[in-house]
Amino acid sequence: MSKVDNLDGVMEKFDRRFRLKKTINLVISMVIVMIGIVPMYIVFAKKAGIYALRWLTVDGTLFTMIGSLIFIVVNMYELVTSKEMTHVPVYFIRLSCAVSEAVIMIVVFIGFCLGDPSALDEWDEVVTHFILPVLMVISFITNDSPIGKVKPLTRLNGTWFITIYGLIIIQLFTAEVMPMNMIPYPFLDPTKLPIWMIIGSILIIYIIAYSIATVLYLLNRKLSWLWFFEVTSL
Repeated sequence: MSKVDNLDGVMEKFDRRFRLKKTINLVISMVIVMIGIVPMYIVFAKKAGIYALRWLTVDGTLFTMIGSLIFIVVNMYELVTSKEMTHVPVYFIRLSCAVSEAVIMIVVFIGFCLGDPSALDEWDEVVTHFILPVLMVISFITNDSPIGKVKPLTRLNGTWFITIYGLIIIQLFTAEVMPMNMIPYPFLDPTKLPIWMIIGSILIIYIIAYSIATVLYLLNRKLSWLWFFEVTSL
């Protein structure tokens, strides 16, 4: 076999792997959007109305659904043009979605450990607390394209959503836009905990979010390398 024929074969295999990778992510993103619609309708229309926005799970689900719509457009463009479009903003939006969903799932399992299994009582809660987080994490680590080595400080971009949510929710209650009795989580309630414990709880959650961002970034690089390893070694 000539070098030209071998190169053509390598490029053909690379293109197949590329298209399969983007197709998988396109399907996962579509599923995330579709299965997220009903739970959001139930929460807003039948459970809590506009006040549902105080919950991390609800805001995280909306953020992930909006992000997934962006990823659908990006993946469709990549499949049509066969060109990589996963630049830095898209990468960190997807990473932030994955981190927010992972934090949501971890908080639920912590709730189980503390003896409160109510987070998975109903179907819509199973979707938002377990199915969507798993799908979003899989979407990022298996399909997104690495942007090179990400410095430790830069990985903070993966905590965009957690940071914004924390700042907004604290401001809403501090400014009394929402009554204190509607604080969504006990560790944010100054009537139950001293300020130092609240600050400590927020810091722990942020450290968890940053750690998740780091682990997902490393897994993404490793799995992307493995996905194309056989092709590049030909």
